[in-house]
Amino acid sequence: MLAPREEIPWYPIIKPELCNGCGDCKVLCKPGVFELGEPDPTGIHRPKLIVAHPMNCLVLCDRCVPICTSGAIVLPKKEDFEKYVEYLD
Repeated sequence: MLAPREEIPWYPIIKPELCNGCGDCKVLCKPGVFELGEPDPTGIHRPKLIVAHPMNCLVLCDRCVPICTSGAIVLPKKEDFEKYVEYLD
């Protein structure tokens, strides 16, 4: 990394109106970025997922996006973050 992780705003955002609470992102994400949110007070719907630990997200990782079938997970454009990563030969 070319900057401290805390200074790199690379982390997912979950659109709550699209999240179906399936939890696939939580299972897939080994660094533990996602957690279950507040339970539905009516008990009808599953809790939506939240980004509980954004700084655990690996910079430029986007594995959670295709696993989200509802399209609720959004990440910044990768091109804006290349300056933070150094590639080795």
